[in-house]
Amino acid sequence: MVESDLDSANRAQLRTEFTRAAPGFSERTKGRFDDMNVVSFSRWQPSETVIEVGAGTGNFLSLFKGGSLLLGIDAVPGMLAQARTHYPDLLAAGGDGRCLPLPSDSFDLVVCAQMLHHVHKPLEILQEMKRVVRPSGRLLVIDQVAPDKFEEAIAMNELDLLRDPSHASSRPASAFCVLFNLAGLSIADERRWEGSQRLSQWMWRGEFPEERIRRVREFIAERGGATGMDWRALGDDYIYTRRRIMLLATKD
Repeated sequence: MVESDLDSANRAQLRTEFTRAAPGFSERTKGRFDDMNVVSFSRWQPSETVIEVGAGTGNFLSLFKGGSLLLGIDAVPGMLAQARTHYPDLLAAGGDGRCLPLPSDSFDLVVCAQMLHHVHKPLEILQEMKRVVRPSGRLLVIDQVAPDKFEEAIAMNELDLLRDPSHASSRPASAFCVLFNLAGLSIADERRWEGSQRLSQWMWRGEFPEERIRRVREFIAERGGATGMDWRALGDDYIYTRRRIMLLATKD
C-alpha cells in the first residue's frame, strides 16, 4: 500500500479502497500468514530490528512480536490508525516506499507482504528497501503470484482489478527473480505456498460494495476457469487456490 509511484488516479483509488476497508481489514486478513512459517524463513532473531513497507493494519509485522524495534510504514492513514489500535507495541508511521524517512543501512530485516501487487513500479520499492537494510541484513518479500501462462495471468489480473480498483499487477514468479536481480539483490532462499480460500472470505459483505461482489461473481461464473486460480462452486459460494511466493535476499 505504497502510493507515490502510482499515477494520481490510482493514488486516489488506493486511499479510497484502503480507507474504506481499514475498519475490518485486520479481522478479515487475520491469520493470512500463520501457516507460512514466515519468522523461521526470515532467519529473524529477537535482537534484530524490523521495518515493514506497506504495513497496513500491522498483522504481518506483529508476527515478529518481541523484536527490539518493529516499525510499520504505510501510505494510508486509516490503516495506520488501525495498526496503532490493534498493536500498540508497534511503531507506525506514514511514508512513501520509494523514499523512506530512514537512514541507509539502518534495519536488520526489511519486509513487505502482499503489497507489491499494488505497485506499478516495484523496482523502485525494492531499491529503497535495499538502501535501508544493513549490509549484514535481509530483505523479505511475500506476494501473490500469477500463473506462468500469459493468458491466465491476464485473466487473473482482470479479476483482481475488478475486485480491487487499486490493484496494479500480480506477477509470475519469474518476474520477481528478474526484479531482485535488477535491484542488486541476491536471493538466499525462495519458497512457494498455496492454499484455498472462499470468495466470501476474500470479499466480505459490508466491506465490499454489493454491486462489486455481484460483478466478481459473474466474472468467476463466466471466466473463472481462465484465471488459473482453480475456481469451483461450493454451495452458494466459491472456493479458489491462492498462490504466493516468499523470497529472502541479501545485498549483492
